Amino acid sequence: MSDSSYITQKASKWTPFVIIALSIYAPTIYANTCTTEAKHFHETVKVAHIYDGDTIKLTDGRKVRLIGINTPERGRNGKKDQPFYLAAKNQLQKIIKTNHHQLNIVFGNEKHDRYRRLLAHIFTPDGKNINATLLKKGLGFRITVPPNLKYYQCYKNAETEAQKNKRGIWNHSFSNPIQAPSVSKNTLGFQRVTGIVKRVGESHSSFWLNLDTNFALRIQKKHLNYFTSYHPKSLIKKQLIAQGWIYQQKNEYRMSIQHPASLHIQNTD
Repeated sequence: MSDSSYITQKASKWTPFVIIALSIYAPTIYANTCTTEAKHFHETVKVAHIYDGDTIKLTDGRKVRLIGINTPERGRNGKKDQPFYLAAKNQLQKIIKTNHHQLNIVFGNEKHDRYRRLLAHIFTPDGKNINATLLKKGLGFRITVPPNLKYYQCYKNAETEAQKNKRGIWNHSFSNPIQAPSVSKNTLGFQRVTGIVKRVGESHSSFWLNLDTNFALRIQKKHLNYFTSYHPKSLIKKQLIAQGWIYQQKNEYRMSIQHPASLHIQNTD
């Protein structure tokens, strides 16, 4: 995604100071490197099974979900595999097999997801970031979910490189965003959705960016500290591409946006 996804209007006079402060006190959020020192690895582990391109099982039985990437899903209930499902799984399998099933891992600040899987960045024994490798090859979509923002800039750069060079999913219609009016029960789950913000609503806890009568992006106010370059209200009439999980609540479809990295703003003034 281009840097334009973060800037839609002139920043306030305080923005430079905010950015400087964040880079001083929270360097991992904006770290540009994909590597880490050996002493910062939390564990060295052995892999027993690979489910797909972003989920593995360790020999001790723990499941690990890779941070920062969502790879294509295996088909279920009679549905076909998503494009590049096998390519992502096979690439991860190849890397792990080459390294004799041994990995180094760095846990996220939030260590488990709602399925009790460990959330982690995984590395080869010589320190190569595997999450970034898969993104760079175009075998998955970048996801950014606070507070697990370590290597965020690394993953952004990896996905951007894959997009520019039309690798993997970025050379296939699978990566094309769906139009907001087309969102339905058939499109639940991870998607890229595009549309114009027709209305911005506000509740006690959130801002709602309505791209269609039955589809809205939710930005919770507790995440506003990440939106340093613009305010959700400024996105009215902007053409967006949102990247995340569509869910249904009553008769409406929604997508939670927790970080500006999940939005690409296509028309800026």
